[in-house]
Amino acid sequence: MKKLILAVLAFTLTILAEDIFAQDKEPHTKIANRLVELVNAADYSGVENLFNQEMSKALPLDKATAFFAGMKAQFGKIQKLDAPGRNGGWTVYPVHFERGMMDMSLAFDGGNKIAGLLFKPQAASSKAAPKKQDPMAAYTKVANRLVALINTADYSGVENLLNKEMSEALPLDKATEFFTGLAGQVGKIQKLDEPKRSAKGVVFTARCERGILDMLLVLDDQNKISGLNFKPHAESSEAAPK
Repeated sequence: MKKLILAVLAFTLTILAEDIFAQDKEPHTKIANRLVELVNAADYSGVENLFNQEMSKALPLDKATAFFAGMKAQFGKIQKLDAPGRNGGWTVYPVHFERGMMDMSLAFDGGNKIAGLLFKPQAASSKAAPKKQDPMAAYTKVANRLVALINTADYSGVENLLNKEMSEALPLDKATEFFTGLAGQVGKIQKLDEPKRSAKGVVFTARCERGILDMLLVLDDQNKISGLNFKPHAESSEAAPK
C-alpha cells in the first residue's frame, strides 16, 4: 500500500487538543531552541537530525542548506523566540531576527521529531489568519469533494485540491496510477463516516464497494490538501488492499 503522508516545508501534520498542546509545549520549545542554535551556527547536518524520516527525505541536506543560508543572508541570525501559540496542528513561535520578525511554525510527530516547518513574515501571517470556523466542516467538505473526484476518475480535479508542495510530490501521473490502483482493489468509495481527529490529522472511515479504509486527511491554512493517506481500517484489515 502506497503511503502518501508527505512532510514538506508547509506540511501540516497534527491537530491537537489544548491539554495535549500544554503537555507538549515544553519539549517542543526545547527542540525549537535547539533548531535555532543549529541554524545560527550553520550546522545544517545537525538540523537534519531533528527531522523525522519523511521530513528529512523531503528537505535533504542540500535543500536545507540552501534554504537556511538564504534566510540567514536576508534576515540575519535568530536572536530569540517568543512564547509559542497554537494554530491548528502547528506550534507557532514568533522569531526575532537581526533584521526583522517572522513566525516559525513547527509540526511534530509522536516521537517529537520535526515533521513540518514553515517560516512566514509575521505581518503577512497575521493578515492571512483564517477566520474562525468549524475546522471539521472544512475537512468534511474537502473530503466529500475528493471522494467525488476519485469516483469519477477526475484526477486533474484531485490535483486542484492539493497544495503546491503536495502537488509537486504527487503529480498527475502518480496520482492517476495510485487512485486507479486503489479503485481496482476496493472499488468506488460509497460513503464516508463522521470524521475523527487523530494525532496526525483527521480520519474518515471510507466504506468502499469491496472493503473499508481509513482515509487520513491533512489541510493547510488555505484548506488545501497537504497530507493524504489510505490504510486498512482497524476492524477490517482482511478486506483492505495490500
